[in-house]
Amino acid sequence: MSPSDPHRKAEDTADQEQLKLMSAAIYEMRILLSSYSGNDPSIRLAERLAYALHNDALAVLEGDGTFNVANARERIAIAEELAGETLGDGYGVLKR
Repeated sequence: MSPSDPHRKAEDTADQEQLKLMSAAIYEMRILLSSYSGNDPSIRLAERLAYALHNDALAVLEGDGTFNVANARERIAIAEELAGETLGDGYGVLKR
């Protein structure tokens, strides 16, 4: 498919919409978890993870649509350290 192919443009639009949906969810989780002050390690890790990625989510939502994946993974590792917990990463994409 060439870049001018209408099917390709529809796929790109669908990909962008999916990315924006996931970004909005991350940003909302960040807001919802921001007031958490308990000791549950899983919730603490979720809060740190959402905080680590919320600026990337905003970049996608505000139209830039890009972020540095390597830097995001570094922030994920820092979030794990701060929370004292480790993510399962069952899909193998968080820590490549």
